Amino acid sequence: MLKSVRLSDAVEGRDNNFNLIRFLAATGVLISHAYPIALGPEALQPLESLIGITLGHLCVLIFFAVSGLLITQSLSRSGDLKYWSASRTLRILPGLAVVLVLTLFVLGPLVTTLPAAEYFQAKDTLTYLPRNLTLYFLQYELPGVFETNLYPSAINGSLWTLNYEVTCYLGVAMLGILGGLAAER
Repeated sequence: MLKSVRLSDAVEGRDNNFNLIRFLAATGVLISHAYPIALGPEALQPLESLIGITLGHLCVLIFFAVSGLLITQSLSRSGDLKYWSASRTLRILPGLAVVLVLTLFVLGPLVTTLPAAEYFQAKDTLTYLPRNLTLYFLQYELPGVFETNLYPSAINGSLWTLNYEVTCYLGVAMLGILGGLAAER
């Protein structure tokens, strides 16, 4: 006779494969993105002709589903919305700030086609950090950076996922506030 396993039991502790699944999903996104970046926007990607969506699309769905499960479990376990919210903020903002600062002040000046003074005085240079820190008014370009690439000016295309992630966090928080999460026992 098969023993039934509850989802909450499967995610208990660290003895599960969810981190591996998320790692594989992230790897699938990287592989999928390599095709159009290297071969152009019309490149056929893995799985696309077989199932009608790209490997990247499938992996983003998997990544969001598993991550959603884990962040929902995190709030359900802690029961402390302030602590959980602070943890979510610390999960995103410090790393984002570091990436944006390095992109703006190291990568940008190294690869821009503009003279340094012109690069640093350009409107897009001045707005890059504050706009991207909002997570909702994203700016992908910096002046003179990657202008000759297949996807010109796209410096960090994965920024688009962050506003969805934060929106999902807000949805989970609302579930918690409205009592829609069962407390862990």
